[in-house]
Amino acid sequence: MTKPVPPYAVEIRFVGGLTSTQRAAFEEASARWSAIVSADVPSVEVNGEVVDDCLILAEGAAIDGPLGVLGEAGPRVMRAGSLLPAVGVMRFDTADLFRMETDGSLENVIFHEMGHVLGMGTLWEDMELLSGAGSANPVFTGPGAMREFAALLDQPTPQPVPVENKGGPGTRDGHWREAVFGNELMTGFLGEVPNPVSAMTIAALEDMGYQVDITAAEKYQLPTQRELAIMGIGATVHPQGCVMAGAERRGASPRVLPKSAERARRSR
Repeated sequence: MTKPVPPYAVEIRFVGGLTSTQRAAFEEASARWSAIVSADVPSVEVNGEVVDDCLILAEGAAIDGPLGVLGEAGPRVMRAGSLLPAVGVMRFDTADLFRMETDGSLENVIFHEMGHVLGMGTLWEDMELLSGAGSANPVFTGPGAMREFAALLDQPTPQPVPVENKGGPGTRDGHWREAVFGNELMTGFLGEVPNPVSAMTIAALEDMGYQVDITAAEKYQLPTQRELAIMGIGATVHPQGCVMAGAERRGASPRVLPKSAERARRSR
């Protein structure tokens, strides 16, 4: 039986260096994001190929061994106007992939990095959703995410969402602030499982221009100061193996397609 195509389809194209287990983790992450984004986006033509909705080139390669540079993940080709990604890259060090398989973090890391390909953290500034980049207090200003952050705080008024203010260029300004959000999936460091996808993260995708299913959010609440301390958050050095994005490389700058590349929506 042919597997049904979801309204928003993330196609993974494997270009080498990945085991069957690793490829399965990519496919699982693709299915999870396709369940969160609930509607099609316009097809576009990229280098003579029609892309609907997002094509990710996935690869494993020897880079610098375990616990060095994890790799690079992000959009490479974006739609005109909306800036929603059409093509992205996920390239990981094979040594780190093996380590993540061993310690059980592989699926969450792949899922997290795929979020960056869809634009989480990588396109916030381009979309004018990030205020104070490079400062001590960068914040995300999309109305949906601010509404959901206020709900977490039990506040009636939308609140700017704290964005990571520490770490290198692969971490700061591109993740939720770990000192506030703890083990939420889109913070910059991999904490103890579970790493839930909050309604705030899904609402941020909506702020970016996607249609989303907010009911796909996983159970999440803001951690207490005691819980943050137990996670080791606030320490000078994270425990080995917990770095999720601090050693990422964003790779080459993405390009925006001309409006003429957009194709009519595909009927489903």
